[in-house]
Amino acid sequence: VLRDRKVLAEEGVVVVIVTVDHDQGVIVTGPEVITRGWVYAPEAEDLLDECRKVVAEATLVALGKGDSDIESLQRVVRRAAGKFVADRTRRRPMIVPVVMSV
Repeated sequence: VLRDRKVLAEEGVVVVIVTVDHDQGVIVTGPEVITRGWVYAPEAEDLLDECRKVVAEATLVALGKGDSDIESLQRVVRRAAGKFVADRTRRRPMIVPVVMSV
């Protein structure tokens, strides 16, 4: 618990929310990126938009390959967002993927 609190305090948290339709293989809403302690959102809107695009592309690729279970899509979202954040900002915030299915 203490280690998690330290990571949150130093690096922040990024929550990525995506709603998908497994039958159609499309993204219904999102991805929405919510940050706390990572970047100040009004100043980094371009960065957040780019993160949304990267996560959307990775999610569509996974849906195209037939990854239909929520756990595998959450891993795809976490990897895509984590790699983007690490490459662009050299920080490693906690990534929390939320994938919903309709």
